[in-house]
Amino acid sequence: MERGKRIELARRIIAMAEANELEYCDEPAVELDIGRFVDRARFEKEKEVFFHNRAQLLAYSADIAEPGDYYATEIAGKPILLVRGRDGVARAFLNACRHRGVQLAEGCGKAASFVCPYHAWTFALNGDLVGVPSRKAFDGLLEDRGLIELPCVETMGFLLVHPQPDGAIDVDEFFGPIKEHLAGYHFENLHLVREFSTKARINWKHAVDGGVEGYHVPFLHPETVGPMTMQQFVHLDFGLHHTLVSVMPQIMELKDKPEEEWPEYCHFSVSNAIFPNSVVIAGEAMAIFQRSDPADHPGECNYIFRLYGWGKNPTEEERARNEYVADMLIKVAMDEDMKIQSNSQVMMEAGAVPSIILGRREQNVLRMHQNYDRLIGHDAAATLAADLPQAAE
Repeated sequence: MERGKRIELARRIIAMAEANELEYCDEPAVELDIGRFVDRARFEKEKEVFFHNRAQLLAYSADIAEPGDYYATEIAGKPILLVRGRDGVARAFLNACRHRGVQLAEGCGKAASFVCPYHAWTFALNGDLVGVPSRKAFDGLLEDRGLIELPCVETMGFLLVHPQPDGAIDVDEFFGPIKEHLAGYHFENLHLVREFSTKARINWKHAVDGGVEGYHVPFLHPETVGPMTMQQFVHLDFGLHHTLVSVMPQIMELKDKPEEEWPEYCHFSVSNAIFPNSVVIAGEAMAIFQRSDPADHPGECNYIFRLYGWGKNPTEEERARNEYVADMLIKVAMDEDMKIQSNSQVMMEAGAVPSIILGRREQNVLRMHQNYDRLIGHDAAATLAADLPQAAE
């Protein structure tokens, strides 16, 4: 979203606040089945359709900013190694040695090469196999035994990866209409401040839902981000992708100022849910990357939460501020959001509720679930009708 459109949106929000109005979507509230969070067959189908056979927004360019930087992550259980080569090119590989399949790297860091801890097979940053102890013992079987490379595209500060070696990535098709919106936020101009990851006791969709739904903010976060956030949330629909615009009270100070004096982000942040499970956030203070990958069963995900400062060379004052904000946001994510989402997951698994309800201030969540259902051919109404009589018994 370029600056002119941000100013236009800010004026719309100011007008809503002055009129004490909130945004409600036109669609009616809906009731949905809870199988989307607990059903094993659906869970496996989602992994196949949403993750294993389509491109994923896997990281920011800042995660492998310099040659030799690497970042080990995954796509629904498939181990991925992102690497910045000596030539400056970002590449993606399956994170497994071609000898016995041992994982080569963990976490993130800097390397001159990747050495397997089992038998010391060595791979260059471009994936080539460059070292094998007792090479003559392998009788000519070492030809083309470099790391298995995956399609990888770097664009607008994002790294897109397809988990299949023969997959294809079309940037325009992947982003669709949200591409122009994201381009205005300069995600390419970031530096990593803090990273956090854990195995979370939630279905992967809980984390995505929470990232683009503001209805809960004043109630779940009354002493943290709640007081910093107005209730004039705005929802933007980009097809498969959705954006929540969250507003700080300082936006009201702008109405009497010349627009050329307005800050870059006009005192609001944007949380963008990029299908299927990445949430990229741009705010005045920081940028965030959140990803929730399906783990071993429907009630677990591998949760990634990484925080970034704007600019490549922060001052000491900026570093200190970024560290403070990062600490606060990680605490909010884990002690408030994750705690309540885990509670919801456990209650669903226990059969405590037969369904969930999404209201007209939760339109991003509703539309995302409509997309999920459509892409796997799930009939929510029929499933709910079949489930409710059993719940009544």
